Amino acid sequence: MEDYGLPPSPADPRYNADGWIHGGVVGFLVEAPESGAAFYAAPYQADGEGPALIRWGDSLAEFDWDFLTPRTILPRMDCFDADGDWEDELIVIYYTGSGTGVSVEELHILEKGPDGTLTDYAFPEKLWQEEVPKLFGAAELGGRTFAMLGHELVEFSQEGLEKPSSGMIAGFSTEDWSGLRFRGAFCLSPPDSAAPCCVAETSAAVLYRDGIFTLQDFHLYSYD
Repeated sequence: MEDYGLPPSPADPRYNADGWIHGGVVGFLVEAPESGAAFYAAPYQADGEGPALIRWGDSLAEFDWDFLTPRTILPRMDCFDADGDWEDELIVIYYTGSGTGVSVEELHILEKGPDGTLTDYAFPEKLWQEEVPKLFGAAELGGRTFAMLGHELVEFSQEGLEKPSSGMIAGFSTEDWSGLRFRGAFCLSPPDSAAPCCVAETSAAVLYRDGIFTLQDFHLYSYD
C-alpha cells in the first residue's frame, strides 16, 4: 500500500474534505471516535477519485469505493456488533448518486480478522433493485388504487401504472438500539414505459451474518 502520510489525529485542520478536493491532500471525511476508526480519501485525481482509506485502530486498508457524488455528500460511519457475535463491525454508509429522482446509498460492513485484516461486505444492489420489487403489488378496490406490500396498503392517485420497481432510491440508517434499517421507494411504471413513478415509501430491518444481508419487517408509507 502506498504511504499516504495520514494525519496522526483526525482533528488536524490540514486534512478536510475541501482540502482533499482542491488541495491534492489526503482528506479526512468522517470518524467513529469511540472505535478509533476513520474514513479518509486518497488525494483527489482529475480523472477520478482515489481509493477510500479506512483506519480502524492499528489497521489500515484501501477500498475501491465510488463514494464521491457531485454534491460531495460526506459518508457516515458507526461501529457496533451488527451480527450478534460479540465482536464489533465497522458500518460505513455513503452516497453513490444524488439528484432529481436519484438518491442511492451503499452500505458496507467491515470485519477485522485476528491479524488485523479488514474484510469488506457490501449490501448487494440486486437485493433492493430486483428482489424487493417482487414483493410489491397494486390493485383497484372500489374505484380507488392502492400500492400493496404484504398486508399494508397505501392509496395513490396515478393511473395506468403496473410494472413495479424500486426506482433509483435506496438508503440506510443506524438506529439507537444498534440496528440497521433500509429505506426505499415503491415505484410503478406504465406497461409500455420504463420511467418509474414512485407512489410510496418502504422500510425494512437489515439483518447481517457471515457476509450475507437479508431484509425483514417491511413497512409501507405514504408520501403524504
